[in-house]
Amino acid sequence: MIVLAKAVALQYRSLRPDEVSAAADVFLVSIVELARSHGLPAPTGYTRASVEPAYEHLRRTGIFEVAVLDGKIVGIAAAIVRDSIWFLAMFWVLPEYKQRGLGRPLLERVRELGVTRGAKVFCTWSSIDFAAVASYLKLGLLPAGPIFTFSGRLNQLPNVSPAVRGAPLEPAHASAIDQIVRGTPRSQDHAFLVASGARGIELEIDGKIAGYYYVQGGAIGPAAWLDEQHAEAVLEYALRDASIQTGVVKLVALGLNETAVRLASAYGLRLVGASHWLRSEPFGRLNCYVPSGPALF
Repeated sequence: MIVLAKAVALQYRSLRPDEVSAAADVFLVSIVELARSHGLPAPTGYTRASVEPAYEHLRRTGIFEVAVLDGKIVGIAAAIVRDSIWFLAMFWVLPEYKQRGLGRPLLERVRELGVTRGAKVFCTWSSIDFAAVASYLKLGLLPAGPIFTFSGRLNQLPNVSPAVRGAPLEPAHASAIDQIVRGTPRSQDHAFLVASGARGIELEIDGKIAGYYYVQGGAIGPAAWLDEQHAEAVLEYALRDASIQTGVVKLVALGLNETAVRLASAYGLRLVGASHWLRSEPFGRLNCYVPSGPALF
């Protein structure tokens, strides 16, 4: 317990099960203000209904800490630790409580809790907020390139090679691919994706499992492939599937994934967002990976 001036009580602790909605509200308020402060339109698609399941998953399978000021949650930070990889899933402080020194101790607390769980590699998908990026740099996370979000209708449906065959994703295959590409199997996150309604497809190329992708509501990700030479085949299959599903496609590409960036542009998708990928050191084969979003990467 920390006591500030004027007897203001500040407490850092774990999020309680009955506080998931309050934590979601901190995010919803903060992201709208972030967009406004950068002259961007308010983000759409985020609601309590869409945010709360992910927050509950983070609370149950990861680290979810909050800053509570006079009984009110004013800051949230959550991370998942999968094997030795710590991924910061979120870090938000309500706009009116920024610049009070509340956020840094919260962030350091979540990092230290990760260390106690065996974390050795640290990474995050950062927003464009300069203060947040500065905090991550001080935490030892270094810039590894941009993250581009593309969206829109394809200008044509990709042709699918007869050498590529799709089938429902087998959990064991997903874990084996993730061990190589993501550096960790993360089976609990795949279970969450399936429970959330995402459809996983594994792709066989010339008789061998080459990769997988998820698609939900036209959004692709996560997706992974074992060899760079299969990037185009996996992504075109996913783009075609997502387009047929809803018409409007969303694809997130790490800057180091040149094939994903090139195909997004070639098929007429618009660049609608940019953020930052930061990590303490390289891991996996992320040039063969498409993330799902900032909550689970």
